[in-house]
Amino acid sequence: MEKTFDHKLNTIKWIGIITMLIDHMGYFLFPQLLWMRVIGRIAFPCFLYAIIEGTKRTKNYKKYIIRLLILGVISMPITPNTLNVIFLLALFSLSIKYKKYFIVFLLLSIPVEYGVYGMLFGWGIYWMKEYNRDQGILFSIIIQFIMGVSVQAFSLMALPLFLGNIRIKLPKVSKYFFYVFYPLHQGILIFIVTWINQ
Repeated sequence: MEKTFDHKLNTIKWIGIITMLIDHMGYFLFPQLLWMRVIGRIAFPCFLYAIIEGTKRTKNYKKYIIRLLILGVISMPITPNTLNVIFLLALFSLSIKYKKYFIVFLLLSIPVEYGVYGMLFGWGIYWMKEYNRDQGILFSIIIQFIMGVSVQAFSLMALPLFLGNIRIKLPKVSKYFFYVFYPLHQGILIFIVTWINQ
């Protein structure tokens, strides 16, 4: 019998993937539909949570972080004007693996998508999960408003998912699925937008 926690992590991955797709469809195809971007705010914290678990569970951390960095490089043509969020996830993973170098990784996150906000929000979730739930929640809330009130604050909607005991059984997300899906779905959406605008 599979552990309940495995179902929880798997469900959170699915929620992250689905809400990311909704968000990117809103960004590329339906920019006038704000609700799609609001729902999409759930995706980023779900992937932060998955990174926390992946960093802790992986049997070979070196391969794990290299896969993330390769995905970031492969995805760069899709987001040519910025270092994409995959690099942020890699830096976040490194910051919780090698905590004494936290400041270094935080500074490196400045030019990356989600930047310092993403790193600190990730640490709020990490603190909530690994150390003190209430402190982590409070820090996560404070970070949203320190960085300025915006639609990004709807990311807080994801926090109850991390606190609950989810027992939903969904098809297992292969550890390689996201590495294919992330650049592929964005490439398809960009192709559709280009075709529509011809």
